[in-house]
Amino acid sequence: MAGELVPTVGQSDSPYLPVPGATGGNGAYPQAPAIEEEQGIQWGRYIAALQRYRWLILGVTILGTGLAVFATRFIKPEYTASATIWIEPRRSEGAAPIRAEQLLQQTFAWVELLRTPVVLDSAALKMKLYLEPAEAKDSALFRDFSLLNRFYPGRYVLAMSEDGRTWELRIKTGGLAPERGAAGDSVGRRFGFAWVPPRERMGKDREVEFRVRHPRDASMQLGAELITQTADDGNFLRVALTGTDPHRIANTLNAVTDQFVALAADLKTRKVVDLMGVLAKQVEYAADNVRRSESALEGYRTSTITQPSETPIVSGLAATQNPVLSNYFERKLQSEAMREDREALQAVLARARGGDFSVDAFQTVASVQGAPDLKLALAEVSSAEAELRALRFRYTDEHKPVQELTARVNQLKTEIVPQYATALIAQLQAQERELNQTIATRTRELQGIPTRTITEQKLTRDAQSAERLFLELQARYEEAKLAAASAQPDVQVLSEAVPPTQPAQNEAIRLILMGFLASLGAAVALAILLDQLDKRFRYPEQVTNELGLAILGAVPTINKTKVNERDPEEAAQIIEAFRTIRLNLAHSYGAAGPVLLTISSPSPGDGKSLISSNLALSFAEAGYTTVLVDGDIRRGELHRMFNLSRRPGLMDCLTGDAQLAEILQPTTHGGLTVVPCGSRRHQGPELLGSTAMQHLMAELKGRYQVVLVDSPPLSAGIDPFVLSAATGNMMLVLRSGETDRTMAGEKLRLMDRLPVRVLGAVINSTSTSGAYRYYHYVYGYTTEDEGAPASLTAGVARG
Repeated sequence: MAGELVPTVGQSDSPYLPVPGATGGNGAYPQAPAIEEEQGIQWGRYIAALQRYRWLILGVTILGTGLAVFATRFIKPEYTASATIWIEPRRSEGAAPIRAEQLLQQTFAWVELLRTPVVLDSAALKMKLYLEPAEAKDSALFRDFSLLNRFYPGRYVLAMSEDGRTWELRIKTGGLAPERGAAGDSVGRRFGFAWVPPRERMGKDREVEFRVRHPRDASMQLGAELITQTADDGNFLRVALTGTDPHRIANTLNAVTDQFVALAADLKTRKVVDLMGVLAKQVEYAADNVRRSESALEGYRTSTITQPSETPIVSGLAATQNPVLSNYFERKLQSEAMREDREALQAVLARARGGDFSVDAFQTVASVQGAPDLKLALAEVSSAEAELRALRFRYTDEHKPVQELTARVNQLKTEIVPQYATALIAQLQAQERELNQTIATRTRELQGIPTRTITEQKLTRDAQSAERLFLELQARYEEAKLAAASAQPDVQVLSEAVPPTQPAQNEAIRLILMGFLASLGAAVALAILLDQLDKRFRYPEQVTNELGLAILGAVPTINKTKVNERDPEEAAQIIEAFRTIRLNLAHSYGAAGPVLLTISSPSPGDGKSLISSNLALSFAEAGYTTVLVDGDIRRGELHRMFNLSRRPGLMDCLTGDAQLAEILQPTTHGGLTVVPCGSRRHQGPELLGSTAMQHLMAELKGRYQVVLVDSPPLSAGIDPFVLSAATGNMMLVLRSGETDRTMAGEKLRLMDRLPVRVLGAVINSTSTSGAYRYYHYVYGYTTEDEGAPASLTAGVARG
């Protein structure tokens, strides 16, 4: 398209130079859709905002990462020292050799013992964990530091005099008076310290700060920092400690494990010794008990040896038990059993006569099983009742077999069974009387038997029991003595802690990563916040949703380059953009008449003159007779773009100083005519709204197919509103990233009172990526003009 105009210094109302035409594009003129974000999260807008603020995001991320890298200089690496403790497995019963029982049976109990204050307090005192110098280089000064029974925890400052001969120790908290003394003297005795620092290390004119805590506080912190882990079989206990000083944590952990093993051995030894003491007392008591029992038995035998006895006396042997006793107790048991059966049978019979007849109740009495008649009668009752239930399932109670069987059951329950039961009760009573008589006879016989044998047996049993108890306690006491002689601790250190050489974890890398992620997140949040607070037009939906305007086209950003160095693809994008605008405007009018349009923008610098001039050239390129009127009577510069004279122009025609033919100035493009702004007039706005302006518009409408009026910005005064009313139509130019949305909305509201149709908006200075990527075209479809075929050229030459 020959004669196309593009800006040389950016997209503003500044001078333009003609660029050699380039034929390009894909030949299609679709209307760019008004893309709206879907409901929900506006991902497209957020991505566009991140692209726009990418340098801000990069700067904040670099700054945050740099601060994190700087912060790593103040972080000390952490080391982890570990030790392994072997726990003696529990021995099975009867295992040799004889040893003391295990102190603790469960693995978790060993862990609890490890964390007890007895272990940790000792380690805290040994390693001086209660003492914290402010600087590690002062640790050698506290080599001989220890605490007295009563001391004052807190933060202290040891200040040396300028000559190094005297010192002053003061506590920062507590209100205690400072202590003073000469170098080489004991320091801090008033505060409960046993400390004589080396004189050569105290220095001169310096202050040493340190903190003293209660050892229990230090041991509790140590217990919280200890990491314990047991193996699956429970025989290994792994202990770990983490800190910044590898030698200190290794020594501390070794102090803990050594104290743990020593405590376990001491507890086991004390347990065995205590057991031996208890067993010794028990053995002594059992021995006395054996002597007393044997003396009592011997004395009884001696006292009864001359008395007559019912059984022969065999020297050294106990008398054999008399079988009369066995027969007596057997008959006694038989009598009791008969009595119980009789009473049970009487109770069952009484309930049966009362209507609660139960075959099972009769059969629970043992004597019933020995009464065949009663047993058969009960069986007959069960059989009859079962048969009766079967008949009643099939027939009613009026059925004759049912009635007969019911009568039979009642007879058995009320007559036959009670009769047999009564006979059995009478038989049991007779047998019970006979047994009682026999028992009474045998009782009189037994009363005559001396009780010497029973007494002797009792004393013998007492002596035997005392002897067995004594032998058992004596064996346990001997085992305890052997266990004490070979007592070994149940735990031992399998591997001591050694100072680690490598940090357990690199906090610097994690801090740098956290700084990077945090700064990146903050930068992204800042970019999104700035995008939300941005009052300028950035996205298509802001035009369609907030202003309610259709987007007629989007013009890409025109870089500041020389004409002959411009990328053909870039020029093609610009050409296609104006072709799209031209197509949308042409179809907005259809066959209703020529295109009569005012082009304006909310504020200066939006590029309305760029759009006006290039759109006019686009219409002329398409074959439309086009006139471009410079309606910016105050700062119009269209004559400079086309290298024309400013006067005579529009103002001269409206005042009558020039005719229409004089102000119509042709351009290098044959289809385009320009009307410059003309002379500057103070009453210019009034002239734009005069009858002469209406006549001029009517005249131009009759001569040209396209009449474009480049008006001042909407914020410059009433000129754009007057020109829009004169043409009846307006196209608004908005510059992406520059035009204020609030001002544009307020100016458009003024249009609601005027007879003006706002056709839509053109977005200027857009990017081919981001939110406006769908308003541009693909690359690679540019073409160049080709010459005529060689055969045709030869034919013309011969002609």
